[in-house]
Amino acid sequence: MRDEKEQLANERRVEQRPIRVAVIGCGAIAERGHLPALSKLSSCAIALLVDKDLDRASRLAAQYKVPAFSDRYRDALKYANAAILALPHHLHAEIGCALLQAGLHLLVEKPMAMTANECDRMLAAAEVGQAVLAVGLMRRFLHSTHAARWVLQQGLLGQLQRFDFQEGNVFNWPMQSDFLLRRETAGGGVLFDTGAHTLDLLLYWLGDVASFEYYDDSYGGVEADCELCLTMASGVQGTVQLSRTRDLRNTAIIKGDRAILEVNLRRNWLSVRSLNGESGLVGYGLTSDSSEMVEQQFSDLFKPQIEDWFAAIRDEHPSAVPGTAARRSVALIEACYAQRRQLEFPWNLQGVTP
Repeated sequence: MRDEKEQLANERRVEQRPIRVAVIGCGAIAERGHLPALSKLSSCAIALLVDKDLDRASRLAAQYKVPAFSDRYRDALKYANAAILALPHHLHAEIGCALLQAGLHLLVEKPMAMTANECDRMLAAAEVGQAVLAVGLMRRFLHSTHAARWVLQQGLLGQLQRFDFQEGNVFNWPMQSDFLLRRETAGGGVLFDTGAHTLDLLLYWLGDVASFEYYDDSYGGVEADCELCLTMASGVQGTVQLSRTRDLRNTAIIKGDRAILEVNLRRNWLSVRSLNGESGLVGYGLTSDSSEMVEQQFSDLFKPQIEDWFAAIRDEHPSAVPGTAARRSVALIEACYAQRRQLEFPWNLQGVTP
């Protein structure tokens, strides 16, 4: 009996030790999101920064008091038991598989990988290494995301009739490299980048896709604008528009025969209103364990995302966004590129190639 109590106490001490995290890739997403969030968490220690630009890694290591930095990702195996992978998309599968198979828990930035097959390889590597694989689809941590799902599950809109997702702005991300602008490193343009988030929410709210048509403006490079016309397995139809050249509405509108739901795709806001517009509710989403209404924007989502990953590592509950969930949007994006058609603009309706 005493031995069992000592073993349980030892296990609890291990669970309470700070998780040692390596951040692999020190670009804008790490500097603006992951590192500030990690620095606020007492449940972890930032053990290592990895980047091919050692000057940048050194500067950030000094800023966040990280004891080590390197330009070799395999050094994570010496310093850490978990890693955040924030490298260009084409490196996610190769490096992710190596770390997972070696037993490092992994939070990989979206998109999970370049293809569904690469996602499968990462899932298999996580099984071999008995490691937790989570994916940085951080909009799952918007309270409005879950409020919208509840509205849909409760049937408050009635029979669904149509949906319209729009997301876009004139591109302004503070890139530290040009990988997002090259197909061989990014995998694609706005569909693969912004669309990884947008399509994840589409699938999370409305289920599987039965059929689609996909159009974009690529002439061999990465697309800046694209449109999807989709029929879901439920039968409801709608469109998704994505852009790096235009400021779009940045909301999802889902219409039923009783009411209309509109959800902001980037912050914690949603509305449900009657078809005639005479009544409705507008405001922030709430968590189930809190009555506090809070604004959530980009920078607010990294901390709950990392806390959820840590909870999965400690076996408190499954990850909110496991690799199996993230694979769905990658597979849809891959299928879109395989069936691509040319997007027509008003100034090119006669099919004249620029």
